[in-house]
Order: sequence, then C-alpha cells, then structure tokens
Amino acid sequence: MSNVIFSNNLSKFKIIIYFSIIISSGIIFRYIFFPFEIPLILDSLGYFWYGVDLSVNGKFPTEHDLPNNLWPSLLSIFFNITNSENFLDYMIIQRNLSIIFSVFTAIPTYFLAKKFLKKEFALIAPLFFIFEPRIIENSLAGITEPFFIFMVVSSLALFFSKQKKIMLLSFVIAGLFCLIRYEGLMITFGMLTILFYRFRSERKNLIYIIFAICIFLLVITPMSIIQIDTMGYDGIFSHVIGGVETVNNEAFRDVETSEKKFFPELGIVNFTKFFLWILIPTFTIFLPIGIFYSIKNRQIKKIELIIIGIFALIPALYACSRGISETRYLFIIMPILAILLAYVLEIFSNKIQKPKIVILIIITIVIISSLIFFQMKISDYEHEREINMISVKIYEIASGINASYFPEGSYLRVAQLTNVVFPITSTDGKSNIKFISSNGIDNIEDYINYGSENGLTHLVVDQRFIDDDSRKDNFLDDVFVNEEKYSYLIKEFDSIDEGYSYHLKIFKIDFKKFEELN
Repeated sequence: MSNVIFSNNLSKFKIIIYFSIIISSGIIFRYIFFPFEIPLILDSLGYFWYGVDLSVNGKFPTEHDLPNNLWPSLLSIFFNITNSENFLDYMIIQRNLSIIFSVFTAIPTYFLAKKFLKKEFALIAPLFFIFEPRIIENSLAGITEPFFIFMVVSSLALFFSKQKKIMLLSFVIAGLFCLIRYEGLMITFGMLTILFYRFRSERKNLIYIIFAICIFLLVITPMSIIQIDTMGYDGIFSHVIGGVETVNNEAFRDVETSEKKFFPELGIVNFTKFFLWILIPTFTIFLPIGIFYSIKNRQIKKIELIIIGIFALIPALYACSRGISETRYLFIIMPILAILLAYVLEIFSNKIQKPKIVILIIITIVIISSLIFFQMKISDYEHEREINMISVKIYEIASGINASYFPEGSYLRVAQLTNVVFPITSTDGKSNIKFISSNGIDNIEDYINYGSENGLTHLVVDQRFIDDDSRKDNFLDDVFVNEEKYSYLIKEFDSIDEGYSYHLKIFKIDFKKFEELN
C-alpha cells in the first residue's frame, strides 16, 4: 500500500487497487464486530419501523414522528425485496447499508481532498476516515450518520470544482442530505455564504447563486410536501426555525416546569469537551497545525473548507445547549479533519529528510492507535446479547415494570418480535409492556401504591442501580441488595442463577400482601 501512496506515477489502476484494499479492509474490520444477533434499539429502531411500515403499507406512514425520512425510505426499498420471516434479517440489512455508506465515503473524501492536496496525500485522507474508531462504531448502529456524511462529502467534492455547472450539481446532493438530516441546512447556508463571497465582485455570476437556491428547493420540495401531508411539518425549515425560536424563547427559566430548556453557557462547555474528545486519538496534534498553516499561507480553498466545517458544527453546539450529550452530532466534521491531517503530512514531507519513511510511520501509528482505541471503546456486545435474551424473558413474565430500567429496557421494545413471523407493521409489533415512571416518588412504598393504579406488576432491578448514580429511582437499589426485607416481592428470575454474567432480578409484586403490611 505504501508503494501506491508514495508512487510518483499514480495511474488509475493503482488508485483502484488502493481503494479496493482500504475499502475491503474497512468492511472486513467492521464485520469482525458485526452484532448479528443483537436487535436495533432507540433511534435506529425508529428508522427500522418507518421503513417496514412504508414497505408493508406502500404509503408514507403518519404515526412516526421523524423530521427527515429519506434514510428509512431508502431502507423500505431493500425491505420490500427481502424475503424473510425473521425481523433480525431486516435489521442486518439496515446495518449493512450503514456500513456500505460509511466505508464508501472514502471515495468522495479522496476527490474532495484532491481539491486541496497532491494526489498521493489526498489518498491518505480516506484511510484516516475509514479507520476512525467512532466512525467504525457508528457504522454498525444502522442510523443516519453514514448516509448523511457520504452525501455531504459527495456534495462538497462537487462544490469545490472549478466548473460552475459541476458546482451547481453539489446543490442537488445538498438537497438530498438535508432530507436525511435537517442539520444539513446549516452546511447549505455555509456553501451559499462562500458563493456570495466568491462572486461578490462579479454580478454576472450571481445568477449561479440563484440557480443553486432554485435547484436546492426543487430537490427538497417533493419530500417536504409529503412530510407536511403526513406529519404536519416539512422537517427541514420547520425544525431549523423551531430551533431559532427555542434560542429566543427558552433561554430563560420555564415558569411552569421550573426547568431551564436552553443553556448556552453549558452548551459551549460540553461542545468543547466533546470536540476535544473526538480528536483523540487520530487528530489531536494535527488539527491545530493544519488550521494554522491554512490560515498562515492564506489558502482560500482550505479556509473555505474550514468555514463549512464551522457551519456543520453549529447544530452540535445547539444540541449541547439543549442538554443532548451525543458526540455523533460532531461526526460530520471527520472527513474535514482527515483532510487537514493529510495536509499536515504534506507539510512535513517538505520539511524533513526521508519523508516517505517518517510519514509511513506516522500513518501506521495513527491507524494502530485508532484501532486500539476502538477495541477499548466498542460496546460490550456480549453484554448486549445477554440483555436481549433477558428482555425476552422479562416480556414473557411481566406486563408492567419500572421505567427506570434504562437503557437496558430499550431492548423490551423488540423482545416481542422474537417469535413473530415478519414482516408486520409497527402497530402490530408494538410492545405491550407498560413502563411506569416514578413520577418524582422517592420511596418504594409510595411507588408501589402509585404503580398499582397504573399497571405495575413487576420490579426489574439490576447491578446498575448500585453502580450508576445518574439513574432515576435509586430507591430500588435496596431491593437488589436486600431482597429478603421485602416479603411482598416474589423473585421470579435471577440472571446469575441462569448463568448470565449480567446480574438482573425480576420481582413480582404481591399487592395483597403489600396492602396487609402497609
């Protein structure tokens, strides 16, 4: 591979061989950790059900509150041609599509990097992106980021073309990535801002900006109309405007709930923390050097790329200010970081002796450290497999449990599908288990009294009630530790007795005995 990267004569054949190697490696590495037996949960489950409903009913569903539906609409096409009665096969398709988009982002990343770097260094950027540990982990989740990032990078690769017609094509793809995630609208604003700057002294070229806006609107309009008809909002401008209104109206304490809904100070702190976190281990040293030399050398195109990166990060800052603690809002910046890292290596090659050997060592260290970091960070799939199997058991035993059993309780949303013949709609596949919130109650007696009127039948307690102080209903930790104190709780399941390493207990509530004692 090193001969391909550092060759003075990079033919199309060598480039194809190179990409074949890194794409194959990226796919193989992801398949080593592919969670075949683990169902999708949370956001990915929402996209799954939307795609299934669209596939089964043949029309856009109205019962799913998804602002953007291009990703699940794409899933529905593949679900529609799938001949399987096992719901996990459909979820495996969803994960596979995420992997494909994640790995094949290497191609537009190369073409984007080639606008700023020599060809041999542009080839390095996709390598850093494919093996970035968080990108690997995210690609296994079946959510929107891989598809979104692929489309954004493809759009930017066209946007930085010298040909105006090709540049206009970038706004076709910009419309598409806004239909995947409405946060893409900020990137589109960044692209238009740069166009205004480029053509500020050429009035005749302002027509291209008008064309770009029209093309963008033509692309998003059909799906936006569908969203308005089915959901009551367009899913792009409606949510961006809603975010602006939140900033204006919710930056103060809510009188009724006494909760602060928008806190920019905390948002800046969390954003900075998350941004620095995603730089480890791949980009920590190289990002400031790349930005410094881009500004120092007044390389306008690289500065424009950095500006688009800043626009792309605005939704992440907003999310942090709303108390949403997820690093995946920052993943959109990864291809740009990879290009800046490759740019730093290009600078080094002009300043050191035997640059090929030194750069090859740096690449090797970065990739190895990324993979080690991934091994340390990757979700404990064995733990999740156990949670999934135990969730099936809970579903068989209980009809109403404590809502504090989270995030493990998320698997109860799919536990009922284990013995179901697929495909079915989300309505037919809805979990029958009730999750009873403590509603501010801080003791077990009052909670059971409250729960008896709301469908509570069992308590599910696990080790995390002891280990996780952030978990709600911590008064249940005493049930886990001192079960003998509660004679009205009948233990029906203990995972340790069944050979699981994850410790969880299920107690049936004997309400008659509880009433006698209380």
